[in-house]
Amino acid sequence: MNTPEQVPSRREREREEMRRLIIDAAQRLFVTEGYESTTIRRIADAVEYTPGAIYSYFKDKDAILYAIHQAGFGELQQRFVAAIGAAHTPVEQLAQLGEAYISFARANPELYHLMFVAQATSRTLHEAASWPEGKAVYDSLRALVQVAVQDGWIRPGDPEVIAFLLWSAVHGAVTLQICDRCMVLPESHRDAAVMPAYQYLLDTLVLPRSGGPPASAASPAPSSSVAPEPRRRRSLPEQ
Repeated sequence: MNTPEQVPSRREREREEMRRLIIDAAQRLFVTEGYESTTIRRIADAVEYTPGAIYSYFKDKDAILYAIHQAGFGELQQRFVAAIGAAHTPVEQLAQLGEAYISFARANPELYHLMFVAQATSRTLHEAASWPEGKAVYDSLRALVQVAVQDGWIRPGDPEVIAFLLWSAVHGAVTLQICDRCMVLPESHRDAAVMPAYQYLLDTLVLPRSGGPPASAASPAPSSSVAPEPRRRRSLPEQ
């Protein structure tokens, strides 16, 4: 027998709304005034509450920044899961991850800035073990690269290095765009060059295929009279 979902009480809803209000105000201030320059009192003024009220929700400024990162990387991971499910081959999935990353950054420029660009000295974010949301996003990319390497879709190499290369490329391109640093490009390319640049890099890693895995020195190429075995779709290892 299924247990009906418990409806949050009005007090719980009000607390969640207030928590969201604090996070949104802090996010804007961290971006416009800098993490180091923003104080709890400044955040309290922005939401028209006392500093004591802020401390009843968050123990310090680090905790607010961590909550911002949790929400941001949680949303990005959801986009990654949807992107992987929408494609069939590892190469297509890697392309879709790039699209998901770019669309997230464009839709959430302030949040993206805090997640990847701003230099914040949050102690909480320095340890991967205490940052599962951020680690899950990177692990999705690394696991997919590992499958692509093992199954012969992309050139042999260290999956860690390849994953970092792809991440660095898409991050750098979209960061330049949302920070308005693409003015040196022709106007026709300023908004349109990000995904093609990532796709071009990905294409340089892809091995030529003719319906099956590329031939290697250890396994001779199949005879032209024998049709290659169709690829089976592989799913990512569970996180």
